[in-house]
Amino acid sequence: MKIYTSRFGEIDVDKNKVINFARGILGFPEAKRYVVLDHMNNPEIPFKWLQAIDKSDLAFVITDPLLFYPDYNPGIEEKDLKELKISDSSDYGTIVLVTIPHGEPEKMTANLQGPIVLNLKTRDARQIVLLDDEYSTRYPLLTSHIQLQSPTVK
Repeated sequence: MKIYTSRFGEIDVDKNKVINFARGILGFPEAKRYVVLDHMNNPEIPFKWLQAIDKSDLAFVITDPLLFYPDYNPGIEEKDLKELKISDSSDYGTIVLVTIPHGEPEKMTANLQGPIVLNLKTRDARQIVLLDDEYSTRYPLLTSHIQLQSPTVK
């Protein structure tokens, strides 16, 4: 199916790759359907785009939190797993939203306290809020376990 986005123009999306948020993402309850897009069409880049299908100007930068915080282990409550029809830990994945301050990408942070849990079979997702304060909403990414490097110009 074709969708129009303000950031990427018109793109083809496999309808089987659509992610459904019954409640939307916190602060954006009206946008329920999203698709993950590679940054600069490069699957090797650890940052992706979570593009809303029904709201062309809404897209979030996301990443796999384990790339930056290998010990990240959010305690997903049983009620959240049941709501998403997840019965086994291999049935879901976790992504986090990334904030990049304008003009200061070196200060980018990830919201580890509000991860998105995705049922890998049904493509249903939900952003949850962890009630403990073990994880930050502003975990610094570029001072964490890996450092992104600029490509070498030849």
